[in-house]
Amino acid sequence: MNRRTALTLLAGAPLMTANPAAAQTTGASTDLAAVQAWCDRCVAAWAAGDGPAMYAGDAEALEWINIVGMHWRGKADVVAAHERYLTTMFRGVPMSLREIETLRPIGRDGVVAVVRWSVGQFTTPTGHVIPPSEDRMTLVFERDADALRLLHGANVQIDPVAAASDPIS
Repeated sequence: MNRRTALTLLAGAPLMTANPAAAQTTGASTDLAAVQAWCDRCVAAWAAGDGPAMYAGDAEALEWINIVGMHWRGKADVVAAHERYLTTMFRGVPMSLREIETLRPIGRDGVVAVVRWSVGQFTTPTGHVIPPSEDRMTLVFERDADALRLLHGANVQIDPVAAASDPIS
């Protein structure tokens, strides 16, 4: 699927909640289970400081945009960057899944998930102390046989001050 097709499908695809009770079809519940399994693997790998385990089985063409806008291209670079940070500034920092907020199918070949995480306090490489926060990630998965493989991730820290002024909520 090319980028234009993916964006067209994404823009026109119906929103599907990730609430298991709302999953109406076998495909939706299978996708939810696969995304939940990915999130569970991510939490376990984070706690273990294990970058390779975090992305085991994901696409070789994986891309990641981190919370401060760094863009890593290719699974090897994504794994290396996470391994570096997981064994330094995130060592011992708790992270937990708060919610899979939404799932959105992209045709028959993919799924977009929006997930929310809680992350404990950490200190950046430049010495700034970042207080506990919540993050929201957009995760794009591609279908490979009967599995979903992460193809792209983008992480955004939720700003609680700005969120209080959200004109939609």
